[in-house]
Amino acid sequence: MLMAVCHSSKTGWTRVEDLDSLSDLRVQAGNVLWAEADVSTLTEKDVTMIAGEFGLHPLAVEDAVHTRQRPKIEPYGDHLFAVFHQVDEEANQFEARQIACFIGDRYLLVLHENADRLLEIAKKRFREQGQVLESPALLLHTMLDTVVDDYQLKADTLEDQVEELEEIVLETPTAPVQRQLYSLKQRVSRLRRYVLPATRLLEWMMGPADKPFPIGDTKLFRDIHDHLLRMADQIRNIDELDQAVLDLVRNEHAQSLNEIQKRLAAWAAIFGVGTLIAGVYGMNFELVPKDQTLVGFWFAVALMALASIGLYIYFKRRDWL
Repeated sequence: MLMAVCHSSKTGWTRVEDLDSLSDLRVQAGNVLWAEADVSTLTEKDVTMIAGEFGLHPLAVEDAVHTRQRPKIEPYGDHLFAVFHQVDEEANQFEARQIACFIGDRYLLVLHENADRLLEIAKKRFREQGQVLESPALLLHTMLDTVVDDYQLKADTLEDQVEELEEIVLETPTAPVQRQLYSLKQRVSRLRRYVLPATRLLEWMMGPADKPFPIGDTKLFRDIHDHLLRMADQIRNIDELDQAVLDLVRNEHAQSLNEIQKRLAAWAAIFGVGTLIAGVYGMNFELVPKDQTLVGFWFAVALMALASIGLYIYFKRRDWL
């Protein structure tokens, strides 16, 4: 089911359920349409009808239906095709929901994949702004601003989490936080995948390239672009801090393992010298004393004890024990 919202200075917001009436509304002077649909609920016939109603390019429609596209913006004749994503956290991981926008002279059509959360926020924002629509650029700006603000919330949460892990590791270097660090690193990587390409999308919007329709005041999009650039630096800092904490944990574990190896080596040397002496005295030739009396036994025991004690004192002073 396609749902459209029409806005004009006279009629205000109107919900439209009948697809056949969209053409009439779109051509009326002063009307700009917001239309949306979840692609998971559309049949092939519905998609064909929507594409014909708005005159959409087949390649853009294919990208909108197959929801595994990168963030991008492309001109197609008399309309633009833009793709960005809603990022949701599920099972401690980030999952992306594609939002494909067709921007024409007097409409903004959104074909999304279960991205109702951000769409509702965007529509609420625009209703609260109470502006008169003269171009779909304002709708697009509100939609992009909502997405970027949601990215910012995700980035701030990740920054707080990595700072908490840093404090834990600095206080207890052997704390078992590797799983949390790797999970955070995965989420940072996934968020970067959608933030950085979005900056190029905004650069195109502000660039001198010919647009199918007047895009409006580029200062609006410049503000979002600056926001994305700041967020890109923030994500880079989060990743570097996460890596630094992970390196600190690894170094602490390596140092702990080195200490264990030193202790094992020291004890091996201490027991080894006794084993060596016992082995030598167990051979079939005469040693001190030559008369092979019980004194020789106690001499060997004393020699093993003195050698072991001497090695223990040596390793203790070297801080190996």
